[in-house]
Amino acid sequence: MTVKEFFKSNAFKSLAVLIAIVLVAGALLAIFNDILYISDEERLNRTLSKIYGESVSAQPVEVSAEDAENEYGTVNSIYFITDDGNYLVNTTGKGGFRDGAGTVTLWTVIACTEGEGGKALTGIEKVVYESNEGQTYISTLSGAFYEGFTQKNDLIAAGGYFNADKNAPDDLTNIATGASQSSNAACNAVNTALCYFRAVLSGGAQ
Repeated sequence: MTVKEFFKSNAFKSLAVLIAIVLVAGALLAIFNDILYISDEERLNRTLSKIYGESVSAQPVEVSAEDAENEYGTVNSIYFITDDGNYLVNTTGKGGFRDGAGTVTLWTVIACTEGEGGKALTGIEKVVYESNEGQTYISTLSGAFYEGFTQKNDLIAAGGYFNADKNAPDDLTNIATGASQSSNAACNAVNTALCYFRAVLSGGAQ
């Protein structure tokens, strides 16, 4: 087959069509990537609006690798909210379904005041779900479940931690029926934030 015959062949025509499709698809992908791109700043602003229902100013707080892990889970990021002086903490709690391997990631707003020698934790203002790993019944954790973390501030201020054990001797049990392990991971996500605040952010106040 001569070169001239090749360019006239069906094989070449098919190849040309495929190349054209690849080029057009690549161009469209590049265009849509630019159109749909969300910067880290915009993603944070959307999260803040979702949690607070309005625009607030947040300053990132550095979390060292050494302090990021505690017995309850992992601290992913922290922001100091300049509007109210509280902290917004993103954490991943361990101990979820199945066999304790799953996780739940939450945003926790920790309220605090300036105390002697540092910041004193006064309670939890809000808890917002972000994501999970392997939690089949995560939808069972309703708005009332997350609201439950904000209703025990006297015990939180006194140094308590949440649990998902209905037989626990204290009043900090928060458990959704039919989702005990997911409840446990969610409690641990909140506990991770509390533990970090007490160990690092309080500055020795508690």
